[in-house]
Amino acid sequence: MFRKALIAIVLVASVFAFSTQFKRTIEDKIVVQHDGSAIITRTEYVPASDLSKVYIQHRDALRERETADEAFANFYDEISKGYFFLYRSAPGFGDNDVKFKIEGNGNVTSTISMKVTGLISESKEHPGSYQFSSKNFSEEKIMLKYLEDLIDGKAFETAFLGSSKNSLLTTKTTTIVLPEGSEIIDLLSPHGEKPSKDWSIDLGGGTKFKASLDLEKNTITLKEEIITGGGAPKNLMNKDNEELMAKLRDYVAYIAVFNNEKIAGRLSQPEPYFFKEDYSGSWNFGISHNFSTQFAYQTLSVEPGLNVSFTFGTSLLWEHQWKKVSWWKYKYVLKKFQTTVSLSPSLTPYIEVSSGAALSKTWEKNITTKTKWITFWVSCVPVTLVMEVKFDAKAEAGISGVIGFTASTTLSANTTLTVKYENGWSKNVNYSANYSGLQFDADAKVNAWAKGSLPLTLSAYVYYVAGPFVQFVPWLKGETNASAGSSTQVGYKVTAGFNVNGGVHMAGWLKDLCDGVPSVSYTFWNKSWTIANSTLTF
Repeated sequence: MFRKALIAIVLVASVFAFSTQFKRTIEDKIVVQHDGSAIITRTEYVPASDLSKVYIQHRDALRERETADEAFANFYDEISKGYFFLYRSAPGFGDNDVKFKIEGNGNVTSTISMKVTGLISESKEHPGSYQFSSKNFSEEKIMLKYLEDLIDGKAFETAFLGSSKNSLLTTKTTTIVLPEGSEIIDLLSPHGEKPSKDWSIDLGGGTKFKASLDLEKNTITLKEEIITGGGAPKNLMNKDNEELMAKLRDYVAYIAVFNNEKIAGRLSQPEPYFFKEDYSGSWNFGISHNFSTQFAYQTLSVEPGLNVSFTFGTSLLWEHQWKKVSWWKYKYVLKKFQTTVSLSPSLTPYIEVSSGAALSKTWEKNITTKTKWITFWVSCVPVTLVMEVKFDAKAEAGISGVIGFTASTTLSANTTLTVKYENGWSKNVNYSANYSGLQFDADAKVNAWAKGSLPLTLSAYVYYVAGPFVQFVPWLKGETNASAGSSTQVGYKVTAGFNVNGGVHMAGWLKDLCDGVPSVSYTFWNKSWTIANSTLTF
């Protein structure tokens, strides 16, 4: 019931005509020890809204036996990566360190307790002193990965928002308590000439960053207000966006130098993080189902059906391209977005026909829908992906007299369908298909034909609004010819095949970065066979 409600809520949220501002609050407290290790307590609060329901869905994924291990591994990876970007060390925590509190009205509070090493080091500018730094990137590669992570996170956030009218306000307070006996003596900048205590960035489309830094004895307090707007990030899309990239690099970047006579001995070392080259994700959904429906009109009855078994796989990937402008300054370009759908179905379509008179008719009906909900984490936002297979049935028939006949066969295919954006849309198709096991039976020498089409619409939509979709249509047609054969024979013909079409629905920043193209659709391939063309003796 909850999942059905979530579908409706998220879908409605994407089409509301009035503006909605979602909110979340993050409190990050980092208590540093004398060896440079620290205890981190991250508390995130999301008031009751469509967004809090996504957090609840994520909580459920962490608790469900079938999804818990994969969901936690992804969650751990994304959270630890975020801290590594800031402090050059990846924290550790287990599933027991993650707590959720869900109030009756839908407010969600999550708390993570973490341990991290290597947060302080000796100061080169002030020998004998120590330093704590934020976004002091040791390599350009790490800085570029940070920018990619930020943009990827915003791409998913804007997909959730679904409209330029909506926004997400994130209020974050980070408190760093340096070791007892510390006294801050200087503030430096990791990348620029002058240190800053205030930052402000406008990416366009309503997305803005604002932060301020306060230093007092042994405490660093950083307050941030980040608004994610649903509109196109025009400043990010600007061809001359290298200065914006530099601002994002320098945002909340600082080095706090401090004295502490109690620090002695060897400092703990940072924990490294290992990166994937580009954002990518892949998911699978197994289907085994038998469905049929009976269409009737006067004395004519046609029942198309399908026995189906397959695994529906989908993947998303996008690559970032960086053009170096000057020392640690880069221009951002989205190089490629790609989505792939793969399936190897075994399908047995069948059709049963009975008629007591000369009749003709066509029908169409939705039968049922199967869904699999997947929750994963990108950057600092939970993402809900809905893999859905929708089963439909279509039938048409033309009968010249009284007859009943049945037909069935087994069709199979091995299919990979890829849609790619790289300086425009393109598609790539790989498939093989065959048939086996014909059955046909008729009880009268009458001219008749009937065709059953059994579309499977497969989609993998992020927040139910954006992603790949494919309609895979197996069909079967049986025909009898009264003029063929002797008086005790009827000619018959059975044909069958596939029609496959689909594409990508786009939303949010990803749509904007792909030249604003909202969606693309293709006919991937058509395949048909004459399975039999013979006579049947009564």
